[in-house]
Amino acid sequence: MDTHAALHDALAEFFGVFSSNFLQGQRDVPPFTARLVGASIEVPLKVGEGEPIVLRQRGSALYLLAGRFWAAARASEGHGQRCLLPTLTPYPLSFSTQWKNWQDLQQAALPAVGRIALALDNDAHEEAVLLVRHILDVDAGYWLELERAVPNELRKEVLAKLSELKERTHSTSSLGGHLKVLASHTGSSDPRERLFVAKHYRYTTKHLSSDNHLTFLKNIQPALEAWLKEEDGAIFETAVGIAEMLGYKLFERGAYAEAEPLLSAALDAGIAGAELLRARWECRLYRGDERAAAEDWRAAEPIDDPAQGLSLGFFYRGDRQDRKAIGLGRVARSLGKLASGEDPCRDRPKTKKAKAISETERSSHLARARVFADDAVALVDERARGDEARARAGQGVTDRGFETRIFAARALVREGLGDTAGALDDYRRARTLATAAGLSWQGDLHGDDIRRLEGAGKGKENGGAIPESFDPKWFLASERGDDERSRAAAVWCAEPWRVVPDARQRGTSIPIAFALVKAIVDHSAALWKLGEADGVKLPDRLEFVQRARPLLDRYADRRDADRLESVLDDAHEIAFDVFPRHEKAERAPFFVFLRAIGDAETIDEARVLSALDDDAWSRLRRHLEAKLDELDPLRDVFDATVRTGAPMDAVVAALAAYQELFRNDWGSFATPRPAWEKLAKPLERADGAKLAPALIEFIRREQSVPGHYGLTRLPAKSLWPLFYAWHPSTEAFLLEALAGKLDHGKSLSATQRKTRHECLTWFANEKKLAKLGAALAKRRR
Repeated sequence: MDTHAALHDALAEFFGVFSSNFLQGQRDVPPFTARLVGASIEVPLKVGEGEPIVLRQRGSALYLLAGRFWAAARASEGHGQRCLLPTLTPYPLSFSTQWKNWQDLQQAALPAVGRIALALDNDAHEEAVLLVRHILDVDAGYWLELERAVPNELRKEVLAKLSELKERTHSTSSLGGHLKVLASHTGSSDPRERLFVAKHYRYTTKHLSSDNHLTFLKNIQPALEAWLKEEDGAIFETAVGIAEMLGYKLFERGAYAEAEPLLSAALDAGIAGAELLRARWECRLYRGDERAAAEDWRAAEPIDDPAQGLSLGFFYRGDRQDRKAIGLGRVARSLGKLASGEDPCRDRPKTKKAKAISETERSSHLARARVFADDAVALVDERARGDEARARAGQGVTDRGFETRIFAARALVREGLGDTAGALDDYRRARTLATAAGLSWQGDLHGDDIRRLEGAGKGKENGGAIPESFDPKWFLASERGDDERSRAAAVWCAEPWRVVPDARQRGTSIPIAFALVKAIVDHSAALWKLGEADGVKLPDRLEFVQRARPLLDRYADRRDADRLESVLDDAHEIAFDVFPRHEKAERAPFFVFLRAIGDAETIDEARVLSALDDDAWSRLRRHLEAKLDELDPLRDVFDATVRTGAPMDAVVAALAAYQELFRNDWGSFATPRPAWEKLAKPLERADGAKLAPALIEFIRREQSVPGHYGLTRLPAKSLWPLFYAWHPSTEAFLLEALAGKLDHGKSLSATQRKTRHECLTWFANEKKLAKLGAALAKRRR
């Protein structure tokens, strides 16, 4: 078979596999011819009565060639696209796992790709190698079983590792180090090196964390722009995939200005993605180009299959009308934030030189936001009422949870316009719809805003009064005086927060009722469904939740309630056998309890606790007693410091220092950073003879609490406060730490051992500890 015939047959096979995996509807591959022109493939295709259309693409850009081929072949269907290519990345639209269709196409198409590469090999060897490396994803990891499809004539070069680059990229684990290693190769004269870097950039884009999208863009932008200017070939296709992925991720983060050019690059290259068009539609609406935005919305419609539901978020599905409402609401919310001086992109670094927004700009942003928000609500209002009715009837509306965002967006805009009553109405509607959707992980999304606008937030309700329970933020506030702090400390240290009452009537000393009702409200959709299956007549779910709100709102901003809820995670499942796997009879006590509080005139603490039977109370009590050391470690430190008689500045120091210790990992730090030292230094004014033993006891207790992977090794940072709350007797404890007696028999890695020794050497040198110094010297020998 001659080269052109072999090329034709292989291309026909590839076009067929492409269509079956990437396009809607089955189509036969229409007649065409094919020829090689250097490193390019030309495909004359006759469409209708006119002259044949000649498609030309570099041999290593088969995805674009196939997309253009099918766009021309199916032009009569009125799709209006010059290229029918849904994506150029295995991870479209922020997919965290590989798109199955991409994987299937890659596997099915490789035999044909191998034969196309052999046809290219005669006149364009480098292009043939690039093609197979590109499709097989040699530089980003590939399935070993796919090697079989690589032609023997090209196998060695296709599967060859770029050893120097491979070794250098493996030598660093940080994103910055990785990019630094690759940067010097982005413009290499060797296309295989450029492809290697591009593939690694694409792979890294998939794994970006929430806070480094803009930094990553800044680092790769020069290389990405250069690759996009190539306009053809494997490197160009990979660059388009990066632009597609990163553009959509930036759009999701609210970085509209940075997202739009990348989305445009992907769309202009030939990606026929309805969601990419709709993402750019939102970007253009945000910056005020409504005419161009309308063109994007219209262009997206013929690409969608109307029979397929659209994804509106991780859990949500809807149609075009819902998608439009989501987009309008999102833009309205972003403009509302912009009007208040916030950046819609929460990842953008804040600068001191940020330009203040003028009143004219603010009014303009809010006026546009109001139109978008009202239009969004108009699109879903009737549907939302229907969804609420369905939820009251016991039907599931989980996939409609997106509606809550739309009302919340209008609430934000209304608040910006000074319409507090309207904002409250919308936040309450959003809260009800969130309850109707029944997604337990959401919690009370809009409760904070409702309480704030109702004037029930802590600041307005309490003024300068001492909060009911331990509140570090209030205590550490700069406006607090020592007298005020002393009164608060006396009140909080007198609270029996670590004592689990024997009788449930005394349970109001700790907010167990809150934890129970909160768990029931969060899981209400599943629980009511279970009750229906058991034949139990329960009160209206949405009405029950509404009646429970006063109890939940009372504790919503309290640390003791939040900490208790985290320890009594899903408290109803601790108190009762309420899992679906349990027998109906085992679940019956829970539904008796639920009906008792549901039928009560008021859902309050007394009613909730009195409705608990003895067995449920005992189970809660046993669980809580076993978890007391996990309840609030920061409050343990506070109580211990106060009870030693430490001056208030030392109490403040202990609270602030430990708060930072708990917030930060610092696992690789042997000694504290200057900023933390400044926080902890006032501990020196406490009586070390009293405070040091108390902190040592706290450290021992903390080490007895299992982490995610069980009992942990003692981190160096746990010892730092002892340096400032110093007493000579502490040396004995440091010797225990050196001997590994707080590591639960676990050996230290070389890095952990080095960190431990550096920390203890710091103590030995600064505090002139002879025994510790000798023990360290002995170990070094």
